[in-house]
Amino acid sequence: MDNYTNKLSILYVEDEDDVREGYSRALERVSKHLYTAKNGVDGLELYKKHKPDIIITDIRMPRMDGIEMATEIKEIDDSANIIFTSAHSESAYLLEAIALHAEGYLLKPVRKKLLLETIQKISKTIILEKENEEQREILQYIIDSKNNTTIITNTKNISFASKSFLTFFGVSTIKEFQEKFPTLLDILSNNDDLINKENILKNIQNGINFYEFINQIDESLRVVTLKDAKGELKSFYINISKIGSVNYLINLTDITRLTQVKEAAENKVYRDSLTKIYNREKFEEVFEYEIKQSKRYNTPLSMAILDIDFFKDFNDTYGHLIGDEVLIMLSKTIEQHTRESDLFARWGGEEFVLLFNNTNLEAATKLAENFRKMIESLQHPSAGNITISFGVTQYKQDDTRQSMFKRADDALYEAKNSGRNCVKSKY
Repeated sequence: MDNYTNKLSILYVEDEDDVREGYSRALERVSKHLYTAKNGVDGLELYKKHKPDIIITDIRMPRMDGIEMATEIKEIDDSANIIFTSAHSESAYLLEAIALHAEGYLLKPVRKKLLLETIQKISKTIILEKENEEQREILQYIIDSKNNTTIITNTKNISFASKSFLTFFGVSTIKEFQEKFPTLLDILSNNDDLINKENILKNIQNGINFYEFINQIDESLRVVTLKDAKGELKSFYINISKIGSVNYLINLTDITRLTQVKEAAENKVYRDSLTKIYNREKFEEVFEYEIKQSKRYNTPLSMAILDIDFFKDFNDTYGHLIGDEVLIMLSKTIEQHTRESDLFARWGGEEFVLLFNNTNLEAATKLAENFRKMIESLQHPSAGNITISFGVTQYKQDDTRQSMFKRADDALYEAKNSGRNCVKSKY
């Protein structure tokens, strides 16, 4: 760490004894003088007496809270450097912190490394200002860590954006950002994410606002894909908190590397080793989620089971290597023509499944018929013509995954008994 912080004095105000003692030991190692207090009244008196360079304060404290203390300090010295610490549930105080020109707003539990990095950044600026006697520039309201970007928005307009957020999109002001992206949802770049523009708008139409939509998703799946100024796709974990009645604090943590590792692992777990399309495990996982969505929002959901006709004859006549080639050829053809909102997977052997999102039985049957004709036109160099049979069904409100799958399987059985190479539906 550069030799900036040990030239400056710090006031640390925290009402929890164990928290104050734990962080004090770390702060003592990097500051010229450290003063501690357990409430705003004592903190204000220490500030008046010692005029420390940096004030770190909790927000909620007995006798006088951090906002009140900071307000009094700012009346004494408007250029005082203040860092607030707060729990997620206290994020409504952020607007007041911004109004006070706070240098940082760190969410508890604060990592000591992040706290020290924030102090280091502030200290460096203070020292350089003292040395160069230049006009003081207001520091970022929220000091960026290497992997975090922050905005305040009502989901239509952005009222605050951290420097790292603007830099990511290659702009320098909020006005430039909004000229580049007419709506905040326009930054979302991957429809495969659960948090995508289509899903958000669909939920809004059903009376579910952006905040409720994010929080109904399992925490491990709260990931968005954004495209940076260079056109590179990056993955971010999204956390959202309410600020007042209309604004939200959104924090984005760069997890691109973690996502790449996860995707590599998922390709091994969720991809069929032969055809490279999704496997049964992936289908069952998505199927459960889509059933819940369909039940909650009363949107149509359909599925199809498809089976290669007389596949055993291919293997018996031409061998398993040719049979594998047929499976691969069919898989590539259907996957290339599957809508982004749908899911195609290998169920096992020569059997496959298709999940049609937001699609009723009539539309799903037509899609299945298109796939049937597409496959019928294929010619394998050795095996020749290939045909498939389909069983299609639509989700009903009292359905389980098992009951819906059985109905599609019954429809497939009917298609096979009707001469194969056809589509049968059952509701």
